Amino acid sequence: MEYHIVEDLEKAIVITKSKTPKGLLVKPSIDKLLKDMFIDWSIVIACWCSLLLVNNGLYPIVTLVIASRFHSFGVILHDLTHMPLKTKTVKIRVLEVLAGYPIATTLNAMRYHHLRHHKDSCMLTDPYFKTPSSNNSVPFFLNIVKSSILIPFWLIRCLYGSFAFYFPFLRQSYALVFLQDKSGNDLTNSKEVVQCAKEDIFQLLFFIFIFSSVLFFLGFKILFFYYIIPALLTGCFSGYRVFKEHSYTGPVHDRKIKTIIQTTEDHNLSGITQFFLAPRNIGYHIVHHIHPQVAWYALPKLRKWYLKNYPELYKS
Repeated sequence: MEYHIVEDLEKAIVITKSKTPKGLLVKPSIDKLLKDMFIDWSIVIACWCSLLLVNNGLYPIVTLVIASRFHSFGVILHDLTHMPLKTKTVKIRVLEVLAGYPIATTLNAMRYHHLRHHKDSCMLTDPYFKTPSSNNSVPFFLNIVKSSILIPFWLIRCLYGSFAFYFPFLRQSYALVFLQDKSGNDLTNSKEVVQCAKEDIFQLLFFIFIFSSVLFFLGFKILFFYYIIPALLTGCFSGYRVFKEHSYTGPVHDRKIKTIIQTTEDHNLSGITQFFLAPRNIGYHIVHHIHPQVAWYALPKLRKWYLKNYPELYKS
């Protein structure tokens, strides 16, 4: 049994959706997400092979491409977080292990903080809320640089979470620091937090096996240049995206459609910047917040409908 707040999120967003054509509200397909993930893995593997076979002068470009696909893994898992899943099937486990684990997150951990971000977007209880000064150029740049340690930080989470599963006194700090909880509640016996901690055990075992195997057979140099450097860049891409997705002019106090549109930003909707900074339509962010359960590949048509029908609110 999966514990999450997907249903609570849908109820919390005060939006009249009855006028939106049902044909535009396409739900994600597990099979489509699997296909997307395998396409991204094909690109990553091709990049790794090219580094073995071609002059290392191409390393900076190839590494950026690898980081972009790691970034895309996060978007694929992100679509999964919004699905009202009650159990983890084999296909969902495959998606979690091959799309989530490489970027050091489980489905449960991402679901915990991301759904609360949607539920309380730009409120003080939003796990991603930033101070208005974060929009200034220097803090913006420094926060992107700081985001480079995101994946290493999540690696620490799976270790801490594993201990928190067995030692209840660690669960409160685990939820506050690693799951970004801002509820102020006592989470020691929270079923959702306990499940997140339990899932971290599997992720920890995965990384122990992968890291030890790579170090034994290929050495630290391969691990460093083929995975760690791209992972650091992935954090920068993700940090940039999170800051571009919302306008932090101060906390809001409601979840009305007007408020969501005014505080949410679309960005990098096409071209090479989309490939690196907003893969798989994550830049279509306003309609994503209005309809969180719509699949990434259905967002462009949905955005066009809102631009046509709500031009006074949704400005292109």
